Amino acid sequence: MGKEDKLEPGQVLDTLGELIAYLSAFAAKVPAQSIMALPGGLRPTEEAIEKYEETVYKFRDRAGLPYKVLPPLFIQSLEAFEAGKVFDAVPPLIQSVEHLVEKHHHQTVTFTTPQQQRLREYHRRLEKIVPEATQPEIDLPTPESY
Repeated sequence: MGKEDKLEPGQVLDTLGELIAYLSAFAAKVPAQSIMALPGGLRPTEEAIEKYEETVYKFRDRAGLPYKVLPPLFIQSLEAFEAGKVFDAVPPLIQSVEHLVEKHHHQTVTFTTPQQQRLREYHRRLEKIVPEATQPEIDLPTPESY
């Protein structure tokens, strides 16, 4: 891999942002009540799948050592996206964001302040796609009350 092929942190964030945008666009078309399981299978268009796939594989071909864990996560997300499983496509992307934050904390990869803000925004956007995952299923009283 030549020096000009090395991915910069901004390029990694651009790739992650593209995947989140494709997933968000599809999630917006999915009725809120059926986000987990869709009988009959609501799936993204072939064009959307091709774009998602192209982004994943283009990144995979250029990912260097600091980013080696991301391509498998992106592929997991792609497989869920292809199947129309919005709920399953989000966790690998959240793990990707968390991995990048961890790399920054360990100073393996350095993100500028605006790039760090982008990571925070990506995490928020992903959590908004499946808000049910961040809310308790049952409202139980506090343990002190029983």
